[in-house]
Order: sequence, then C-alpha cells, then structure tokens
Amino acid sequence: MVKIIVMGWHDFNKMVISDIGKAVKTGSFSKQEDVIYAESLGAARRLMTSERLRMLVEVKKRRPRSLYELAKMMKKDIKTISTDATILSQAGLMKLEKYNVGKRKKVRPIVSARKIQLEFAI
Repeated sequence: MVKIIVMGWHDFNKMVISDIGKAVKTGSFSKQEDVIYAESLGAARRLMTSERLRMLVEVKKRRPRSLYELAKMMKKDIKTISTDATILSQAGLMKLEKYNVGKRKKVRPIVSARKIQLEFAI
C-alpha cells in the first residue's frame, strides 16, 4: 500500500527541510518509503490524475511488456505514456524496468502496490 498524505504548505515545508537527507523533492510532492507527502490537494491531483490512475490499473491488470505496448492498450501516444510513467516512477507508484531485446532497449512498467490510500492532515 502507498499512502498519499495531503498537508498544508507550512507542515510540508517543515517536514521536507527537517528530513532533507531522506526526502526526494519533486515538484510539490515528496516521497519517503511508501508515503508520498503533497503540499496541497492540488499537488496531489496534479500527481494522481484520472489518466495516471487508469494507467496504474492497466499496468497492474494487463501487465504490458513495454511502454509502447501500454500506449497501444490505452490508445495513447507513446510520449504521453512515457511522461506519465516517468512521473509515477519518480513518485514511487510505478517501477520502470529497462531490458534489451536484441539490439532494442525496452522499458517495462511494473506496479507492485495493491492499494493507494489518500489521507488529509487537518
């Protein structure tokens, strides 16, 4: 399970600064182990769009062998799929496994989480 915790800017900034050695800050969210901290609901929504959630479900359910195969399954262009997969990978929601087939290099998307939990700090 991966948790996305939405907190206020002040608490988010304090958490990132106090734990800067462990935190990987990307945009307006920070990832630590299986927890992603978002500075606002807007930041969480920018990370987890409906299409990215659909992508995670497709990868989990259909297990494509490459990003290209995923693009065909989802009827999307490879650039959009690649960009979204990179963002999800940076957040820790997806792994991108690189491998060779002959002289070609491919990237296999892998989703290991079974659940994403959204939590609001008030």
